[in-house]
Amino acid sequence: MLAHTMLPENTIETSSSSAAAKMQMLHQAQDESAAASSAAATATAAATAALEDSEPDVETVSIKQATPRKVQSLDLDSISMFPSLGSSSAAPRAAATTATWGARTKSTAGKLGAVGDQRRTPAAAAAAAAATAAPRVSGSGNIQERMQIPSIQVPGFGKSTVGDHVKAAMASSGARIESTTSQATGLTTFLISGKPEAVAKARLALRSSFAKKETIKYLVPSSARPHLLGSKGRTLNAIQTKTGVQINIPRRKEGETTFEPATLNEDDLDAEEEMVPIDIEGDVESIKAAKEEIESIISKACRITYRLTTVPATYYPFIAGARNVNIQAIQQETNTRINMPFHVSSQDDEDDEDAKDTAIVIQGDRKSIRKAIERIEDHYREIERTTRVMTINIPKRQHRFLVGTKGVHINEIHAATGCTIEIPPVDSTSDSIVVRGPEAELIPALTLIMEKANSSQVESVDVTVIHKPVAGKNKTEHARHVTKYLSARNKLRKIEQDHEGVQISVPRTEGQTAVTIEIVAKSRSEVEAARAKVQEAVKAMTPVLFDTVQVEPLLHRHIVGRKGQNINRLRETHGVEVIVPDSNSDSHEIILVFEAQEGVDASDVAKIRAALEAAKQEVDKLANDATDFSTKILSVPARLHRNVIGTKGSTLNAIMGLEPTTSVRLGLPRAGSADVTKKAGTPALTEDSIVIKGPKDEVERVAREILALVEETKHQQVMNSYTVTFDIPATASPHVIGKGGANINKLTEQFQVKFDLNDRAAGADDKTKKKTGNETMEVTIQGVKKNVETAKETIIKMVEQIADATVAKLNIPVAHHSALIGAKGHYVRRLEEKYGVRIQFPKAADLEDDEDQSKLNVVLVSGGKKGVQGAKEELLELLDYEKENNNTLELVVEPKMLPHIVGRSGAKINEIQESSQTRIDIRRSTDSDEKAEVRLVINGSKAGLKQAQKAIQEIIEAQKSQVEELVEINNKHHKILIGQGGSTLREIIAKAGGPSEMSAQAGLVKFQSNNNAVLLKGDKTIVEKIKAEMLAMVAEQDSWTTISIQIPASQHRQVIGPQFSHVKEIENRHNVRIQFPNNKNKKEGGKDAEVTSDNAANERVTIKGLRENCEKAKIDLEARIKSSASRSFSIPKRYRQAVFGDGVWKYRNEFNVVVVLPRGEGGRNNGANKRIDADEDQVTHGLTDGLSWELYDLSGPAEEGDEAQYTVQLQGTETACEAVEKRLQSLLEKARASTHVLKIRVPTTYHGLIIGSGGNNIKQIEAESGTSTKIARGEELITITGPKEGVEKAKLAILRVVNSSEKRA
Repeated sequence: MLAHTMLPENTIETSSSSAAAKMQMLHQAQDESAAASSAAATATAAATAALEDSEPDVETVSIKQATPRKVQSLDLDSISMFPSLGSSSAAPRAAATTATWGARTKSTAGKLGAVGDQRRTPAAAAAAAAATAAPRVSGSGNIQERMQIPSIQVPGFGKSTVGDHVKAAMASSGARIESTTSQATGLTTFLISGKPEAVAKARLALRSSFAKKETIKYLVPSSARPHLLGSKGRTLNAIQTKTGVQINIPRRKEGETTFEPATLNEDDLDAEEEMVPIDIEGDVESIKAAKEEIESIISKACRITYRLTTVPATYYPFIAGARNVNIQAIQQETNTRINMPFHVSSQDDEDDEDAKDTAIVIQGDRKSIRKAIERIEDHYREIERTTRVMTINIPKRQHRFLVGTKGVHINEIHAATGCTIEIPPVDSTSDSIVVRGPEAELIPALTLIMEKANSSQVESVDVTVIHKPVAGKNKTEHARHVTKYLSARNKLRKIEQDHEGVQISVPRTEGQTAVTIEIVAKSRSEVEAARAKVQEAVKAMTPVLFDTVQVEPLLHRHIVGRKGQNINRLRETHGVEVIVPDSNSDSHEIILVFEAQEGVDASDVAKIRAALEAAKQEVDKLANDATDFSTKILSVPARLHRNVIGTKGSTLNAIMGLEPTTSVRLGLPRAGSADVTKKAGTPALTEDSIVIKGPKDEVERVAREILALVEETKHQQVMNSYTVTFDIPATASPHVIGKGGANINKLTEQFQVKFDLNDRAAGADDKTKKKTGNETMEVTIQGVKKNVETAKETIIKMVEQIADATVAKLNIPVAHHSALIGAKGHYVRRLEEKYGVRIQFPKAADLEDDEDQSKLNVVLVSGGKKGVQGAKEELLELLDYEKENNNTLELVVEPKMLPHIVGRSGAKINEIQESSQTRIDIRRSTDSDEKAEVRLVINGSKAGLKQAQKAIQEIIEAQKSQVEELVEINNKHHKILIGQGGSTLREIIAKAGGPSEMSAQAGLVKFQSNNNAVLLKGDKTIVEKIKAEMLAMVAEQDSWTTISIQIPASQHRQVIGPQFSHVKEIENRHNVRIQFPNNKNKKEGGKDAEVTSDNAANERVTIKGLRENCEKAKIDLEARIKSSASRSFSIPKRYRQAVFGDGVWKYRNEFNVVVVLPRGEGGRNNGANKRIDADEDQVTHGLTDGLSWELYDLSGPAEEGDEAQYTVQLQGTETACEAVEKRLQSLLEKARASTHVLKIRVPTTYHGLIIGSGGNNIKQIEAESGTSTKIARGEELITITGPKEGVEKAKLAILRVVNSSEKRA
């Protein structure tokens, strides 16, 4: 017998020879052994009969071909000899299949078997055929799988037809397949290599060609049928494509109803759901995979809800565990969802089931629900056995502290002790608390309970027992009215604010027999004080002060009035407070309360009742004024109610208006509402009912609009029913749909239509699709006809554009990809939007290790031909630009140089970047060593790189030449080296070649305040020059001498000169230092800081320097003294204000002349606006254009003493004194001509216009009129001085400015 090896021509590749040689040896050894044993024929016949139903198996191996040679009989199961084949460990597969969702059924297929070695038992042969190992994965992500099938199943067994099937499988999948057939084992082995998806596809193709097909019946729940099919059969097609089987799901019979999972009780949990058989055709492995997919869908789609009511709610907290840890564990274990109600009341179990549902709700499949129920009931039985119960009495008012916010205290007690507490309901009068838990933990739990209960002090006031019953009034109703009044008028809140930490609560529920106000606080004293005030407030509210009136809730807003004007009027007119129910309440009751009113005694019942009756009548009248109230019931199908309501109620709100006067309720009324009670003669409400209440006209309007909206909705539904169906190529469907449905969603939103896409070839097999070659996708559009047609045209255009699509490959170096893509893909997205194309840059992660790295340079541009061409050209242009301008240079610098390159706040590096048009990135080493080098990465054009590199190198070279030197200089010389305001030091630095800017000079020289040293830091050359200059100055100062000269204090200012100019000139000329005795005399001083005749003290002036220089400076100072002069100037005293009223400091600044006023007159400035003493006949009052004014005539004879002479002294040079005297004479003549003074009051808003920009307007008025004008700051007064004609002219000019401004306004 010969070993038969089948290899497709020019297709199957070999890697090496060792493994293939082993396989060839195996075949020859088996043949020789079979010829020697006659019993082998019988075993072969039996095995061949079993092979008819055997199943192909898969195992990962590495099959390699070599030259065959004869060997001795070998052990096929030897791992040491055949390590690549793996060991046979898989058990034979079960022959029968079982339906999970129904009664068990037998498979229509026969039992499966496998052919083994003739010298082994059938079981061993089957085990060998079923050997399976995990796929071997290579470093590139490729895998290898081995697949074996009985040779009897190969078409044309013994012939060369297997190669054709292998070629077809390789062509369709892209995987590499090697095959060999052994007559000894009766198996054909396939070695499949490639990507996982390619291997899987090839495996399906081989099974389809070689594996034996069978058909089984599989039962599924009837309710799962639509989920298995999916929309347009998509889910079913996906299962068939993935597993390679054919599935036939029968149609639903006429009259058959689909079982919908509902809420089940324990009685019907075990009820079997109707099962539907489906046919699955394929090989055994494919059928198994398909069944797994089906079961996965069924487990998600067929979940039911079960209500467990057999466990008492008392044990819920124990079953749930602290913070629900037990329930969460059960949910994870059983794959269910469990909702367990929160249990706190000891009477919950006694409540009516309809009133409160305490069932445990479980969601999941039936099997999981049964398991969850079993776990919960086990917990319950164990807890019931181990827990004990203890009952204690705690005052009802303290129960709230045991519960806490959202039951936090109950959870704390449970977590700490494992015990739970049960508290009576709010409406119960019981004080009993039930504690349930382990016996050993009951006492610790009781301790915690008492701590929580006593954490706050509680007192209560029973409002129902404070007042005696009154005929015709229920005391409970009166108590409820009192609490509502106290709450509405914030009287209880006022008590809370008056007492620290006090909280007052009133009952919220209706129908209670006792109405109790509770007061809670930490402090007992605060609780007692607050309780006393509450009692006092309640006692004051006697029944006689209250009354009620019944008004339809919809009319309450009319009773209140706009901004509460009606109830405010009732309060002011009758002293009655009106308490209206909350807008969300259905209550008809309005409470009237008489408050204290002036003139009405609190004990005068008649007047109180009269006031209440009057208020009641007015409320009735207000209600009657709105008596057009009506109710209308519309019948609108419930399915259209959501259209009436709109999104978040927007449509209904728009119909009712901004301030609705009607109420609209849709469907059946909720339980407990006023609409539940049916009145006689009114139609019964249904789910289609819409009830409208309000003023008659408004009700009619709302009804009309709702009906119109309903008709419009029906019309829209008819309009949107237009449907069109057309086909597009299946290859174009991904582009029409878009990524994640983006394109189709955009069209849906744009045209307000519905799309449905269906693959026409979805049900066809692969062979049919290959024959036709023109697969199409059916597109259905539904909506308004015009929109549908437009949407269709849009899709057709998209398909045409896809047909025009092309792909261009650009070779762009990967180094430039980031620049072309742009920040966050900005640039590439702009190109895609501009040209309507898609640009794909390669990713390194998508490239295999053994692939050519040059593929990373390939950029794909796909889209229309025109768009692709445009995008291609722009990308290449940008690439050329990047090659020219996107260059990189890296510089390595020392860390100590980095601060100098960056500069303060990055100023220096920003300057370099801006001037060179580059970008500089600083990259520090990850090494913690502070001396690690720093890299500067410069990006930009070549010229920019050179410029930036040069600037950085200059900074580095400059810093390398920096030195520090400490010079010993006695600190007595520091002041002289620094000079006045640092002037000497600045001159030294500038002279040494240092910077002239003060900011740049900072840090070059630092004087040590605590020793005789000066620190010099900077360029070596500059430091040396500064040092030499300083030492020379110090040496020179050591040889200096001091002389003095007497200069009258009155002449100091003339000698010093403006801004020290004269003294500095002498100091610089002779290199000396001149010190005047008083620094205040040396300074310019403030305004009006005059030198008087008494400033003659301290006239000694010192000169320091070399002896000969001091003598020369002394001579210059004496010359200055000789050149000064002094003369007197006298004027009549009556004109001193006009001449010297503005002060004399301006003469010192302008002429360097000191004006010495007579003693007692220095610095006085009575102001131009002082009171003018004139007789009444010399004053003229007037009103012009609304502006008042007074004209003073000063031309009369002088008063006694006014003609006395007022003499001042002028001190300065002869020329300067003469110039000042001429100025003073001019002012005196002008003062003599100023015979009149006009005071006019002008609003300050016009002062800016009168003054003008830079004072131009007022200067022009003064020049044209020959007057002087004073405008008081912040006041309306304007004073004009001059001759009568000039004053009048100036007044008219001011009036013109005011009038013209008013006209413009």
